[in-house]
Amino acid sequence: MKIALIGTHGTGKTTLAHELTTELKKEGLNTEFLGELARECPLPINEKTTKESQEWIIFTQHLREIEMQNKYEILICDRSILDGYVYYIRKFGREKTLEEFIKKRIKDYDLIVKIPINESFLREDGIRSINKEFQEDIDKIFEEILEELEIPFITHERTSKTKEIILNLTKNPINL
Repeated sequence: MKIALIGTHGTGKTTLAHELTTELKKEGLNTEFLGELARECPLPINEKTTKESQEWIIFTQHLREIEMQNKYEILICDRSILDGYVYYIRKFGREKTLEEFIKKRIKDYDLIVKIPINESFLREDGIRSINKEFQEDIDKIFEEILEELEIPFITHERTSKTKEIILNLTKNPINL
């Protein structure tokens, strides 16, 4: 099972991913965490991103998921391929070839969990932007693209509820 936590930066996705990974391991499930890859990107990110930066993030995300997904019962991804595309859209607009790839591969996720903006998580970390307007722009694009591409997702409310949904999916898998 592959689960993606999606949403703009500074919302607590990484914290939630670690919490869920720990909780699911306590349940006896072979679970692993795939961290946010933008931090590893050798090219500019945030407001200064380039097309190459976002393509690197999208395709590296996809490749790492391929490497990891069959080694674990559950893979918790701190981001998805869609995230990189949303940042791409904000700076450069939509791109047909990339969008077709996203539409095809987004179906590989068993569950997509959108994390809403949480004021307390947008902090200086030396990597991600702390520009609130930038964060809100990205969140708005997420909402629009999820609706337009009809991508099924749930909105995260609290860790215990998201964990319960994941546990139910392990017992009753569905295809999104």
